[in-house]
Order: sequence, then structure tokens, then C-alpha cells
Amino acid sequence: MFKTRRLLALAAVAAILSYAAPSSAETIIDEWQSVKVPPAPQLKSVTLDPKTTALLIIDIIKQTCNEKMRPRCVAAVPKIEKLLGAARASGATVIYSLFPSPSPATFPNPVIGDYVPALAPKGDEPVVTAFVDKFMLGDKDTGLQKILKDKGITTLVPVGVASHNGLLFTSVMASLRGFNVVVPVDGMAGNNAYEDQATAYILTSSIVYKVTLTSIDMLKFQ
Repeated sequence: MFKTRRLLALAAVAAILSYAAPSSAETIIDEWQSVKVPPAPQLKSVTLDPKTTALLIIDIIKQTCNEKMRPRCVAAVPKIEKLLGAARASGATVIYSLFPSPSPATFPNPVIGDYVPALAPKGDEPVVTAFVDKFMLGDKDTGLQKILKDKGITTLVPVGVASHNGLLFTSVMASLRGFNVVVPVDGMAGNNAYEDQATAYILTSSIVYKVTLTSIDMLKFQ
């Protein structure tokens, strides 16, 4: 009896799906102009424990954060500077990342970029080198996970560029590695608003990983 009911239920689902399917298959390219923007994800207030929190500043150098190439990053600098100051004052861990040189002759040596002065590393704040996933450079570990584990970090707060590359992929991989990930939307900068919007949606739409979206003003250290 149970088997019969299950088969009937599956048949009903199949019938509904076949009825709902369009007569001619469409791709997202065909639908591009008619796609409706989903509701904005809700931002949440977050209180961080500085002993178990690390702020990761992703690739914010003059070559990638300037008015010509990425004005959205320039606009975010004062806000990120505020968060950086609060993190340092509380004793939270601060980590930086750089993007490797694209030249095969120098790979995997990092770009010797000029940090945006307001957000430059201080003292012995570590720097890791990687492409979009800051945990890995090709098939090699960047050491980021070890830095976090050695310091007892359980929560990662990534900010920087680009929202759809370094910030997105590092946030997802950090979550899959078991870290709590908190992303302030005013601390990420893509090349345009669509990249930031897509990143915010992707970060909050998966049941596989968990990321909390917030804003810098909604973050505080204990």
C-alpha cells in the first residue's frame, strides 16, 4: 500500500512538472531581461568576541581600490577604516590578503602593491597570498586556516574586493571549513552594484553554508 501511494505521489509530481514546463526550453540568457530581483536579505546585528574573531581585509591596495578602477571600494574605505580601528582596539585578530602576480615568471610571488594608507597592515599582522579563495593558492595551503586555528578563531569577518571574487569565495570556503562568517555589506566592493547584489544573495541563499549579513554600524565587539 505504501509503495503504491509513493508511486502515485511521484506520478503526480511528474505530471505537475511536465505541465509547468515551458513549451520551448529557455536559458537564463533568454530570460535575462525578465528576471525579477529577489527581496533584499535581512541584515542582522552581531556582537563579536574579539578573542575568537578575525577581520580579514581582502586585496585593498591602490591598484585595485581607486576611483578609476573601483570607485565603490574607495567609498567603502572610511567605513572599513572604522571597523579596522574597532577590531584593533578590542584586540581582535587582523589578517590581510594579497592577489598573486599574474605573471608565470613570478607566480606565486604576491603583487608588491601599495596598500591604501588608511587600511595598511601594522606590526606583525599576517598577510596571505591567494586568488579568490584565500585559503588556497592552486593546490597549496596559504596558511590562513592555521593562523585562524592557532589563534582560536571561530568567527571570520571578511571585507574588501572584489565582492564577487575574493570576498564571496573566501566567505563560502570559510563557512564550509566550520567558521562562523559575518559579512558587512558596506565593507564589500565589486565593480558595480550588480556584483554586490549578487554576492549578498548568494551568501544568504544556500542551505549548505551559513553566512550572516550585517553592516559595519550593526557590528560591535564585546
